[in-house]
Amino acid sequence: MKKACIIPLKEHLFILSDNLAEQLPKRVIELRKAAGLTQAVIAERLDITEGRYGHYERGFRRFPVSILPKLAEALGCSEADLIGTSEAKPKKRGPSSRLDQLAEKIGKLPRSKQNMILDMVEGAIDKAS
Repeated sequence: MKKACIIPLKEHLFILSDNLAEQLPKRVIELRKAAGLTQAVIAERLDITEGRYGHYERGFRRFPVSILPKLAEALGCSEADLIGTSEAKPKKRGPSSRLDQLAEKIGKLPRSKQNMILDMVEGAIDKAS
């Protein structure tokens, strides 16, 4: 018999089967790669070591429930998307916009370089306003 647990996420309660521990790492890898992010970037955003994060993704350790909101934010998705309870949204057709392509490239850079670029962009927007 499969066990189930109830997890409160923000203002919703989700009933999850015990196989979430098997599904979550696969889902996280899929979401991380779709966002063009590395394990190192996610680990930095979660303020944990890359080794520990790698253990979570490979299933050697289970993701703590307390980390799920921060993990969803780091991956740029909702908690429901993360645990697979939301409906899949159809992807927009056609090529990515130039802004989306640049955002993806920036997301792959080290955090220090990202911050430098964001400061430059914010300065340019302030001057243009």
